[in-house]
Amino acid sequence: MLYIQFEIKDQKKYTVFKKIYDVLYEIKPKEESKPLAFWEETIPEYAKTFLQRFYNLENALSPLVRENFKATVNYLEFGLEADFTDLTMINAITARIDFQALGYPYGGMDRLLIFLKAFDCIPNEVFNGFSVCQLSWKTQYDYSALELPEKTATYLKR
Repeated sequence: MLYIQFEIKDQKKYTVFKKIYDVLYEIKPKEESKPLAFWEETIPEYAKTFLQRFYNLENALSPLVRENFKATVNYLEFGLEADFTDLTMINAITARIDFQALGYPYGGMDRLLIFLKAFDCIPNEVFNGFSVCQLSWKTQYDYSALELPEKTATYLKR
């Protein structure tokens, strides 16, 4: 089971993220989607702005990247090759999303990490299918991952 553990910096924004998570949890296994208008109303402006800045940066780095709001929604509904299995509060400021990869090779969780950050939910640890890694954010959109071999061994033994 893959996971992303994150720190909640703003409880109100987390509550909005949780509502979006609940919708995705419901529709992804059924391969359903919601109308774009639903997402435009549901995802707040601060998150859209954060995501647009990320995609503008990516566009500046590579002419191959062409993302917009509709592409973000499509990624969450269909492109993220995973089904969410749980969203758990670990303590008052830390939560964790567990999810199952649907295909091999799994496409990765980078855009999901950025989507979490758009709601001031700062990913700080992941299990990417191979290793438990501690994340350190170098910039608002770029991070480094430090593998934690002991924690990986413990996690894999569960």
